[in-house]
Amino acid sequence: MKRNHFLRGAIVIASLFLPMVTPAHAGIILVHDRSAFGATTTRSGTDDFEDLEASQVEGELERTAGSYSYHVAAGPSDAGFYPATFNGDTFLTSTMASDVLTFRGFAPDVFAFGGSFFATDAYGALVPGHTIELTAASGSDRIAYTLDGSSLSAFFGFISTNALTEITLRTIGEQGNVYWATANNVVLATNDSVAPVPEPSSHAMLLTGLAAAAFARRARRYRA
Repeated sequence: MKRNHFLRGAIVIASLFLPMVTPAHAGIILVHDRSAFGATTTRSGTDDFEDLEASQVEGELERTAGSYSYHVAAGPSDAGFYPATFNGDTFLTSTMASDVLTFRGFAPDVFAFGGSFFATDAYGALVPGHTIELTAASGSDRIAYTLDGSSLSAFFGFISTNALTEITLRTIGEQGNVYWATANNVVLATNDSVAPVPEPSSHAMLLTGLAAAAFARRARRYRA
């Protein structure tokens, strides 16, 4: 009976703390400047796609950006990719203009993703004034951003407080004008200042243990 009374007391004390424990949600910020992106992140790596040839590539691509690995897929069709070469530079585009580029399978320490994202025509040339959309996901957290009239040299990126899980790039608002969502100089990076956030269940176990210890000390004082 005394043991059951002790456990009930510990549970009551722990219940006072548990409402303070809530799941942590990742924060994803938008960055429009390459220098600001570099100042906030560390150990960045870049994939310039210069090893790709201007011919159709089927299936998902396994890529690296510096020391980081990742995958990129094009869908929902299975037409794959058709990298574009323009003025000596190679861009990553899908074969079908309507397909979405999905960057995923990142190394576990990738907290940031950036690069140059713009619209190109069937010949790989920049098409100014068109709109593309980027979406970043970090676990259950997701944020979308629309780029209007991006240029070849413009930079855009996402920085998250939790590891990134997926980035998508697609065209929107074509209005009969076919164009391709295009990526170049993709940058992956981490952030050494981001500390892992303990899971709520770990907090709950810790608080329950502390409550039990506090109740035990109180019981000893009462018996004394």
